[in-house]
Amino acid sequence: MNSSVIWFGFLPVIGFLLLDSFSAKRVALLGALAMGIGEAAYSMIFIGAFDYISFLSLAIMAACIGAALRSRDDYFFKIHGAIVNFMLAAVMLVAWYGFHRALLLDMAIKYIGLEKLASLNPALDKDIVAESLRLMSFHLPWWLVLHSLLTVYAASNWSKWAWAFVRVPGYIITLFLASAFAQAAVMQSLK
Repeated sequence: MNSSVIWFGFLPVIGFLLLDSFSAKRVALLGALAMGIGEAAYSMIFIGAFDYISFLSLAIMAACIGAALRSRDDYFFKIHGAIVNFMLAAVMLVAWYGFHRALLLDMAIKYIGLEKLASLNPALDKDIVAESLRLMSFHLPWWLVLHSLLTVYAASNWSKWAWAFVRVPGYIITLFLASAFAQAAVMQSLK
């Protein structure tokens, strides 16, 4: 998994907002799909990888855009991020409770390496980094579910700009809060 997974899907949302302001909804939805494909191409060409999570996210976005075009309602496009986040949360919770695995820790070990990750901040011990990732594997799914529910609510009841605020900056805030709660738990255990 590469870091583009975190940001994957933001460009289609921004493109949709801009295109929807100046053109027909159909053009905005197709533009969002083109931007999603562009993100995928960028990941494959410049980052050198396009993992299964990013592919699944693109497939869900394409299916939601297809449903939005067919029904002539952009609601389906607006909830694609919530669907992806909910599925990611479900996978993380099954890994945590069903297999007693901390998915973020496992991915960090497999794709980056704890030594390399810990070397980014020499003040941190490798064990603290590992424990933070382990606890974030527990905290993040719950925050993703909350963000998904809020995104669906915003898509149903709020303006497109309010929905976009929940979808993009809200996602970043979700990641920050999950990280902060995991870090607080690590710091508490060190006392």
